[in-house]
Amino acid sequence: MFSSTALRSLSLIGIFFLTACTSMASANNLQQASIYVDAGRYADAIAILKRVEPAEDEEYKVNLLTGKIYLAIGKPDKALEFFETADVQSLENMDAQIGIALSQLKLGKFGLAKRYANSIRRLEKDAPEPLVIAAVIDARTGKLDEAIKSMEQASQRQPDAETIAVASAKFYMLIGDLAKAKDSIKVFISRKPDSGNAYDLLGEAMEKSGDQSGALSARSKALQIFQAQGNQYRAAVMAAWLEANDAAYSRQTPQAAPEADKPAKDPGAVPKYEAKPSNPEKTRTKPPASESEQAYAVQRFPFPAGVTIMGGSGFVVDSGRKVVTNRHVVEGGKEFAIRTGLGEMIKAKLVFMSSTDDLAVLELAKALPADRAIPGSNFVKPKVGRNVVVMGYPLWYMLGEGSPSLTNGVVSKRTGLRDDPGTFQVTAKVNKGNSGGPVFDMRGNVVGITVGKLDTKKISEDQGFVPEDVNFAIHVDRLPKIVEISASAEETKPELSAEELYQLMVGKVVMVATYK
Repeated sequence: MFSSTALRSLSLIGIFFLTACTSMASANNLQQASIYVDAGRYADAIAILKRVEPAEDEEYKVNLLTGKIYLAIGKPDKALEFFETADVQSLENMDAQIGIALSQLKLGKFGLAKRYANSIRRLEKDAPEPLVIAAVIDARTGKLDEAIKSMEQASQRQPDAETIAVASAKFYMLIGDLAKAKDSIKVFISRKPDSGNAYDLLGEAMEKSGDQSGALSARSKALQIFQAQGNQYRAAVMAAWLEANDAAYSRQTPQAAPEADKPAKDPGAVPKYEAKPSNPEKTRTKPPASESEQAYAVQRFPFPAGVTIMGGSGFVVDSGRKVVTNRHVVEGGKEFAIRTGLGEMIKAKLVFMSSTDDLAVLELAKALPADRAIPGSNFVKPKVGRNVVVMGYPLWYMLGEGSPSLTNGVVSKRTGLRDDPGTFQVTAKVNKGNSGGPVFDMRGNVVGITVGKLDTKKISEDQGFVPEDVNFAIHVDRLPKIVEISASAEETKPELSAEELYQLMVGKVVMVATYK
């Protein structure tokens, strides 16, 4: 017979044991959710996070993982909320500060991104993120050559530094140069063949370029290296990715994944895109994944499976209700949608297509906030010699992260090809996908609509030389009456830096998509 004191002691021991078990289960679940996030299995991670009951000192982990998911699926504004909460809950948490910096980067708030990058550098001087962030800001604001030069110099100074190699490859992926990303990481692997992180990144670059076989091979090698080195967490991430993407591997038991409450298997391979060398840009979709995967994957355009997507750029007008783009971007399209630089996806219908100019107007099924439109007073005729920037979504099918970029130059001629009075010439570089995007002056006024560039290949074949920086835009006074514009007192407005202009316009310049 136990005394009352003994019974109370046993009861307290039982409560303590139950609490300890619950805490351990929570920690295991959070680790498994983290593994799924790093493996790109967001639906599986969310399934765990929805039912986990973290201890008070673990709440920041839930916010951190949720922020990572929102950032990965193209919702940087939502991601920022969770990262900032995690940062408050766990002071000087480097992962939270990296998340904040990357969210600010995607939102175009480059000054804040730089500030947090410096904070990250103070916490860990060799972290690759600050270098990547600085280079991407340069690339987005028209200083691509400088960005590439800084990355190359860093690689030359420290050819054996894994953090520099990782930063370099990530940078090239973010600017859409997947070939350069793969080449740079392969060079590093030839020097450091035991780098699991390098093989992991090579697998990511392979996957983004549509080489699923190469991605499987690289990440299988990464798994072997991590296992040999005793890095159980990274091995578990590779195992979770392989389980979702390799049918042969998914029939095996992952060797490194820790025990936890496991959700259903990922519903299939990550969708990949095949680049099409035509204008406007095209890509072929894969059949849609299950509902749960769609909910927590990068939002895809709401088109039928298997269609060829054609994409270009545009900008929001008419108090958030309409989008201006090029006629050749949408002509012959069956359905239309836009995606903003802030991650919103909205269906649209074609309401105007010019018979004389390469212009078209879409009406959004759901209007954006009025302050996300370019005001009718912010349209002016260009002046020769004035600095301008072209903003849009070049090479969008490779970039993946859904952020616009800009290139700078000057207005070099008031008329276009063969002195066409409806267009003018700019030196700012234009690539496939820029079509339909705005040309801004440095006061934030739209001075033109990007339309194209000279066919340098044909000129080279016909005349034996390659002209540079000859690109064309349509004059704003060619816009139809359906787009209400008025004269602007543009001389009274202060000039903006490229970073200020980007931040002001990141939510107003959109990607336009359709299919035939």
